[in-house]
Amino acid sequence: MKTLIPSVLFLLLLSACQESSLKQPALLGGAPLPEGYASPDGCTLGKDGYVYVSINQSASEWQYPAKIARISPDDKIEDFFTLPTNAKTGKTSPLGLVFASDGTLYVSDNQSFCTDEPNQAGVIRVVIENGQPQRGEWVVDGFNASNGIICHGDYLFVAETNLGTTDKYTSGVYRFAISELISGDTLHVTGVGDPHLILSFETKNKEQAVGANGVAFDSKGNLYVNNFGDAEIMKYAFDKNGNIVSEEMFCHPEGALSLDGMQADSEDNLWIADFAGNAVLKVDTKTGVAQIIAKTKVPSIGENGEFDTSSECIRRGDILYVSNIDLNSGVHQSDALQTISVVSLTK
Repeated sequence: MKTLIPSVLFLLLLSACQESSLKQPALLGGAPLPEGYASPDGCTLGKDGYVYVSINQSASEWQYPAKIARISPDDKIEDFFTLPTNAKTGKTSPLGLVFASDGTLYVSDNQSFCTDEPNQAGVIRVVIENGQPQRGEWVVDGFNASNGIICHGDYLFVAETNLGTTDKYTSGVYRFAISELISGDTLHVTGVGDPHLILSFETKNKEQAVGANGVAFDSKGNLYVNNFGDAEIMKYAFDKNGNIVSEEMFCHPEGALSLDGMQADSEDNLWIADFAGNAVLKVDTKTGVAQIIAKTKVPSIGENGEFDTSSECIRRGDILYVSNIDLNSGVHQSDALQTISVVSLTK
């Protein structure tokens, strides 16, 4: 027993030190989101300096139409575009979004939030002219649960959280050439065996059958994919022809309960939301070192800026913007208070 006491004390001190070093989130603009901005989720940074956010509306049960909002450089939130609705469900369920090389905005529409019928999800293309959105059109359908989305070069990559296999634990990533997406035809994906499906993996955590989620590229062209249920980051390298030449489990961040939305910054850091743990993490892709930056109690309604099922985060300058999707899940119940949290990285 005597030999164990110093180790126990060390661990307690280390835990206390880590807890005290966590940064404290606050409310965007010092207040909750206005009515009609329920369940913010995916984020992307525009060339205009605005942070664009998908407003899913699931926490309000779609009392308002799903839309894209944006956060101005002085932290004001405003509408950008109201998304068209799915013809079958009458709802749209946007998650990931990204500006691509053709200048348009691509948005994943995860219809698994709206219906139990499989293969109803897809990708919406928002056509933009002179900085203004003109229309939204479906360019890909047939997904079960389209989720994280990223552009690299002239290709769009979309995470499919459930490929629809009988075990329900297989997920993957599709790749589409931008030239295909602007052809005027709607592409239809078919799951395992589809030529656009470039990778797949199985989630081992059978208690949490949620697979591929956040996706991001580093400056060297490596692709990182979050496995939500296993709380692991997978890394894929490509050759000059776009073929995957290596695959590895890159990181399993200690203390993370899940890995949801992910964004890379210009310094090759990954910023990741831990949905189940109400936390946000930073992962240095050069070293593989992972660090929990901020963490708040579970459950929470976020009245003081605490995370409320944090689902994606993005860095703009020295501020980390965190979407709180506020979904019913496990111990958490969605509520009327809707928020985006901000974390100062310098304080």
